[in-house]
Amino acid sequence: MKLTRSSVAVAAICSFLAADAFAQLGSLRGKLVDEQGNGVADAECLIEISGGGGRSSTVKTKKSGEFVKGGLRPNVYTIVCEKEGFKKLPLQTQVSAFDQAYLGEHVFYALQPGELSESQHARATELLAEFNMASESGDHAGTIVKLKELQEMMPESVEVTFNLASTYEAMGDKDNAIAHYKKAAEANPDFAYDSWLAIADMHGKDKEWAEATESMGKAMGIKAIDPVAMFNYAVYAQNAGDTDTAQSAYEKTLQIDPARAIAYYQLGLIAVNQEDDEKAIAHFEQFLSLAPDDPQAEAARGVVEALKQKGNQ
Repeated sequence: MKLTRSSVAVAAICSFLAADAFAQLGSLRGKLVDEQGNGVADAECLIEISGGGGRSSTVKTKKSGEFVKGGLRPNVYTIVCEKEGFKKLPLQTQVSAFDQAYLGEHVFYALQPGELSESQHARATELLAEFNMASESGDHAGTIVKLKELQEMMPESVEVTFNLASTYEAMGDKDNAIAHYKKAAEANPDFAYDSWLAIADMHGKDKEWAEATESMGKAMGIKAIDPVAMFNYAVYAQNAGDTDTAQSAYEKTLQIDPARAIAYYQLGLIAVNQEDDEKAIAHFEQFLSLAPDDPQAEAARGVVEALKQKGNQ
C-alpha cells in the first residue's frame, strides 16, 4: 500500500504523541516484611488511582518481599496488599512523571489465632445467617453443617462449640452433646455453668442419678442462685441415695426461695426416714401452710397426724 504525504504526516504525529505519553509515566516500589523483618513473598498488591478512575493493576511481591510496578500515569495511588494468613495492608503514594515513588518497608502483620481474614469474615457472616435460618426452622442436620464449617474457620470459638452441643442435644445425640458441652465448659468459664446444667439435665432425663448429681454439683459450685436448679440438684442427689447432699440442697433452695413449698415436703420425707419426727412434722406443717391445695397436701396431713399420734402414745 502506498502512503500519501498526508497519511505519513498523521502517522508521525500519532507516533510523537504516543512517545510523549509514555515519557510522562512513572513507577512505584515497596517492600513487605513480616514481624521478624523477613521478606514476605507472593503477596498480591492491587494498585489503583485513589478515588477511582482508570484501570487497576496487580503485582506480586518477590522472594525478598519487594514489588515494583511501572507504566503508571501521574496521580495518587492506593495500594492494597493481601496474602492468606496476613492482615490486609492498605498503602498510598503519589506517582510523578519520570520518577519512581518509594513506599518504603512495611510490616505485613500475620493474623492471630482465631482472627479472620476479610474474606473469611464475610463467609462467617453468611454462615451465621444460614445457621440462624436452619436453627429456627428446626433443620438440625443443616445447623450442624453450618456450625462445622464455622468451626473449621474458628476452631477456638467456644460459642460455636456450645451451639454444636445444644444442637446435638436437640437432635437427641446425647454423647456428642455431652462431649461438646464439656469442651465448652473447659475452654471458657463463662460457658461452664450452662454446660454442666445441660449435662446434668440430660443425665437426669435418663435417670442416671449419680452422673446427674455430679454434673449438677459442678454447676452449683459455679453459681447457686437459681432455686429450680438447686431443687433439681437435691432431687438428683436424693434419687442417687446421697441424702446429705439432698438435704443440704433442699435447705439452700429455701434460702434462695423461702416460698418453694415442695422443698419443705421433701425435707419432711428425709426427716421421716431419719426418724426425726419433730423435724418432719415442722417441715410438713410449713409445706401445708404454703401450699394447702397442693396434690401432696393430703399425704402430708396424713403423715403429720400419724406422727403426732405416735408421739402421744
